[in-house]
Amino acid sequence: MPSLLYCVPRVRVGLLVVTMTACCVGCGEVNRIVADVEDGSVLVLGDSVMEWNADQEAAIADVIAAELNRAVVNGGVSGARLSMPEDESEQGALGYDIRAQYRPRGWEWVVMDGGANDLGDECNCGTCERTLDEMVSSDGHAGHYPDFVRDVVSDGSRVLVMGYYFPPNGPETAFTDCLDEFETLNARLDRMAASLDGVFYASAALVIDSTDLTHYDEDHVHPSIEGSRLIGQQLAHAMRVAEGE
Repeated sequence: MPSLLYCVPRVRVGLLVVTMTACCVGCGEVNRIVADVEDGSVLVLGDSVMEWNADQEAAIADVIAAELNRAVVNGGVSGARLSMPEDESEQGALGYDIRAQYRPRGWEWVVMDGGANDLGDECNCGTCERTLDEMVSSDGHAGHYPDFVRDVVSDGSRVLVMGYYFPPNGPETAFTDCLDEFETLNARLDRMAASLDGVFYASAALVIDSTDLTHYDEDHVHPSIEGSRLIGQQLAHAMRVAEGE
């Protein structure tokens, strides 16, 4: 999603919230925060959809923490992409590469999104076959996404991948032309999850109604507090189902 030059790494444990802010340079504090959280918690990775509403303790990660009563670290960074070009490796190391937000720590769950900024920045949601193929192949077996989630699963965590919701009907946004690309990416991620043990998929498009602007922030791109609540509850439910509850 459109870049914002700040991020708020956060840890939420039930109703207790610890927040530390690293301004203008990405998420340099994420590593230390992660080190302060006990094993057996949840790590959320991704772009501004995951980071949005964190300043009001109402991000998707906050909702998951409240729903499951577990420690949740939100490492989402506004403007992050699934992968960064080699000439932007310094930015990637600061968390703008979603894979670099990950810290192996024996997490029960790693919850993530990613790919919208790749589609917007690399191909302007136009001719995006190459970008899509690099992220995840049509059969879900190859690409940056499956390579990354396999590595996370090999560390002993389950992975929940969130598919994107769609741009709202009516208002024009930077992602209005991305509907087809989001649908393709979501379908590939669903196939990927179905093919890998320990990987699960949930689409935010099932709970964010593109005809209901109250589900969107006033920028019509990011989730409103209500939108984050709906997505967080959906993801928490998917985690419970996967755990057999």
